[in-house]
Amino acid sequence: MVTLTFAGDEAGDVSFAFDKGASRYFVVAVIATPDPDGLYQVLTDLRRDSGLRSNYEFNFHALSSSRLRKRVLAALGEADFEAWALIADKLMLSDSFKVMSRLDFYIYFVTELIRLIPPEKRDGATLILDEFGPAERLRTELRRFMIARDIPRRFKRVLVKRSRSEPLIQVADLVAGSILRRDTRADADAFDYLAKKVKQILEYRGG
Repeated sequence: MVTLTFAGDEAGDVSFAFDKGASRYFVVAVIATPDPDGLYQVLTDLRRDSGLRSNYEFNFHALSSSRLRKRVLAALGEADFEAWALIADKLMLSDSFKVMSRLDFYIYFVTELIRLIPPEKRDGATLILDEFGPAERLRTELRRFMIARDIPRRFKRVLVKRSRSEPLIQVADLVAGSILRRDTRADADAFDYLAKKVKQILEYRGG
C-alpha cells in the first residue's frame, strides 16, 4: 500500500472586514503525493532553470512574471500529485462564522476539506500544514475539531511548518492561489494548468 504525504495551504483571508480589503473568498487546498522527494526535485529544477536562488519560495501571488508563472504551473501539471480544495464565499456564510476566532475559522474549513479526501488515502499518511498560529495549538485544535465533527483522523502524524521551508506547502499554495484567481478575477488561465490534478473542489456557500 502506498503511503501518501499531504500538505495544505490557504489563499484569501479569514476576515469579514470587506470595507478594509478583506477577500470575498477563502480557499483551502491540500495536495497529496506518493513521492515527496520527486516533487521537491521538480521545484529544485525550476529554481535552477529559472535562475532563481536556491531557497526561493514559490508563492502564487509573488509570481508576478507571467512567463515564470506559466513555466512553474506547466511543470507542476506534469508532476506526481493530486489535490482537493474548498472555496468559501464569505458573503454567503452565516453570522456564526463571523464570531469565530481566526484559528477556529481556519480549522473548520481545513476539517471540512479533510472530509473530501477518501479515508483510505489518509491511512498512515503525514499531513503538513502551514503555520496559522502556534504549532502545538493548531495541532491540538485540529484534533479537537476532528473529534467533535466525528472525522476519523487516520493520519499517522500532523506537522506544522513554515511555507518557506516546506516545498510541498508551496505547491498547495499554488493550487489554492490559482483557484482564488479563477473565482475572484474570472481568470482560469493559471488553474487550467492544474485542473487535471484537482480531484474535487467543494464550493461552500452556506451553513
